[in-house]
Amino acid sequence: MFSALFRTISVSPGGLGTFEAASVIILRGAGVPIQIALSATVAFRGLSFWLPMLPGLWCARRVTRGRGPFGRRTSA
Repeated sequence: MFSALFRTISVSPGGLGTFEAASVIILRGAGVPIQIALSATVAFRGLSFWLPMLPGLWCARRVTRGRGPFGRRTSA
């Protein structure tokens, strides 16, 4: 919860950096070894923030290449 709070008040887009730091610090304070806290934070961030961007990237590339939705050429 504290990590989400730091992400919300961060000045960087998506709370990049502040979320990870807060998450590792909170997990470390709970007694989790630093290696596990860091790997869990990176895995969580990868699955919850970066992985959902892949379909958007794919769709954006199709649109910028002149293809509309469902693979049809758009008339220009």
